[in-house]
Amino acid sequence: MTPSETTARMPDIEVTRELLEKYDRPGPRYTSYPTAPVWREDFRDAQCREALAAAATNDDPLSLYVHVPFCRERCAFCGCNVVITRKEDVMDRYVAYVGKEAAMAAAALGKRRTVKQLHWGGGTPTSLQPAQMRRLFTAIADAFELHPDAEIALEVDPRVTTREQVDVLREIGFNRVSMGVQDLDADVQHAIGRGQSEAQTRRLFDWCREAGFEGINIDLVYGLPMQRVETWRRTIERAIDIRPDRLAVYSYAHLPDKMHNQRRIDASALPMGADKFSLFAEARRLFLAASYRAIGMDHFALPHDELAHALDERRLHRNFMGYTVAPASDMLGFGVSAIGEVGGCYAQNEKKLSRYYAALDENRFATAHGIALTDDDKVRRWVIRRLMCDFRLEFAELTSRFGVTFDDYFAPEIPSVQAFAAEGFLARTAQGIDVLPLGRAFIRNVCMAFDAYLKRPDAPGGFSRTV
Repeated sequence: MTPSETTARMPDIEVTRELLEKYDRPGPRYTSYPTAPVWREDFRDAQCREALAAAATNDDPLSLYVHVPFCRERCAFCGCNVVITRKEDVMDRYVAYVGKEAAMAAAALGKRRTVKQLHWGGGTPTSLQPAQMRRLFTAIADAFELHPDAEIALEVDPRVTTREQVDVLREIGFNRVSMGVQDLDADVQHAIGRGQSEAQTRRLFDWCREAGFEGINIDLVYGLPMQRVETWRRTIERAIDIRPDRLAVYSYAHLPDKMHNQRRIDASALPMGADKFSLFAEARRLFLAASYRAIGMDHFALPHDELAHALDERRLHRNFMGYTVAPASDMLGFGVSAIGEVGGCYAQNEKKLSRYYAALDENRFATAHGIALTDDDKVRRWVIRRLMCDFRLEFAELTSRFGVTFDDYFAPEIPSVQAFAAEGFLARTAQGIDVLPLGRAFIRNVCMAFDAYLKRPDAPGGFSRTV
């Protein structure tokens, strides 16, 4: 195939091999800006307390994230912070410490206690037994006030989640679940060390519907070893037949130097470049044909879903959980490795249980690193988020929010904007910048043009590839 030939076709664009080869490079996913590699190691308990004190002056509702790191075994593709155990006493202790951390944070926030979003991620939150789930939820509810309309969600694994757990989760207040599927093909599952039948997935989906969950998500991953368009198409068709409210189709990030478990994966079996992009293109084609709406760069939602409404109303937000409807200006992260976005700062907890426990035993927040955003960070974060979420940047809103004009503030970036426009990625008008359908396939590359840290001599690295 020659460079000019089309290698992937979607309903609204054709992507050439030439473009894929030109723009397939390491780059951030922009779940935060500044990105984690530039956060500071001297951002600790004192800085965390300053951020919480700043957040205490705000009356907006909060978002909470709780990291539950436990898994029975680690999948080869996993990039999460996990603890492999089935010991209930280990989990009991962890639940108690997360409760302590939540109480400490609530005390630091004073009267600001209302929560509009609560999410448990992992690991596998359903590694916890029903009684442990109740205790963890009660600890959070005792420290904070859950709004009657709060979105209360968690990640579940169809291989380990029981009907009793589903019923308990719904009883205590959870209303949305997100289940990991990745790929239903047996060869792919074998290659990533994750055996999960379609029957298990459908059974859990049915249990959640019967229990009355308002939203059910399915997470898929493309770029895994042994994936081919023909077999991947069958996975997508079966996912559509299950009919979840939302689907996320994440790009696999192969970083074996950072994630040693990924060394179990045969890199020669990974689809790369045009082959990898063809997987996403096929998924997108089939989802749009099945009446799902494209949300940002890798999410899809049925028209009735709140994500679709938020897209129309320009209320989409992007954080460490992907695309979300964000009613909160601050997000607190609890548990080992959890990340928060509070008081104009990002902060991440210790990744090892021993250090997490030691900090809390000394009544210190277990913050391991973080960053206080500069005024320039805030401007660029807003620009990147609007491009990632709306595929549009409005100059008047930029000026209204920050008192700057685009041409003056981003003069060094204008040549990149012009180059992207020449590629057919962007259209610039007097009012703003629109990311065109072709540019949406390369939105991470577009946003990289506005990342000041990538222009430094000590630019951060270790990112996944953009294609």
